[in-house]
Amino acid sequence: MPEYPVPLDALISYVKTLTPGGTPLDDVSGAMTVSAQLDEQSDALIGYFVDQARRSGASWSQIGASMGVSKQAAQKRFVLRSLLPEGQAMFSRFTQRSANVLAAAGRLADDAGQPVSAAQLAAALLVEPDGVAARAIRQAGLTDEQFFAAVGAGPAEPGPNADVATLGELSFTADCGTAFRETLKVALRLGHNYIGTEHLLLGLLSADSSIGANLASAGLDNEATERFMVDEIARIRAQLKNG
Repeated sequence: MPEYPVPLDALISYVKTLTPGGTPLDDVSGAMTVSAQLDEQSDALIGYFVDQARRSGASWSQIGASMGVSKQAAQKRFVLRSLLPEGQAMFSRFTQRSANVLAAAGRLADDAGQPVSAAQLAAALLVEPDGVAARAIRQAGLTDEQFFAAVGAGPAEPGPNADVATLGELSFTADCGTAFRETLKVALRLGHNYIGTEHLLLGLLSADSSIGANLASAGLDNEATERFMVDEIARIRAQLKNG
């Protein structure tokens, strides 16, 4: 057995210093606090080496095997965190277009004096007319006015390219948070390590909300949008490869 950097007796001694003269129940509470901190550190430790393995070219299947878990379990534990971590790095995996969409949604929210809502996030998708999301909306036959009516917000004004620091200052309503979670699920399911405007749109359509229902009624349903998105990404990749 290897000798670990922090022996058990050292941890026990540390816990006892948290509540000098405390009861055994105080020590249990202290041990739970220390254990939670150790869990966070262990995740950070593993995450560091997972990132190094990915940079070296290792697949998620190989990483999962090294961890003793499935490919899906490894991705769920670390890909979601890398896509949406805490603080200003929260949006580090967003493309420039999707970052611009979020910034535009933030301007809509500022005008209304509220956190960014799912409706404002949806309305802001059209500030990037060349993004896959905007193309999917046009492909479905929706005019800008019809789209804004379906989502219940907009129009949003385009602005300069957004940066991470600007996005890190935004706050979001609960329904927008739900849309983000659905966005991440879409990206993970499709094996993408970035968030584009298309993922945001699919996240909004996947969320159990009036926005998704209204857009589906208007002709922009989840399945058709995802088919269009997959075809568009394949077309773009083919152009880049042959360009």
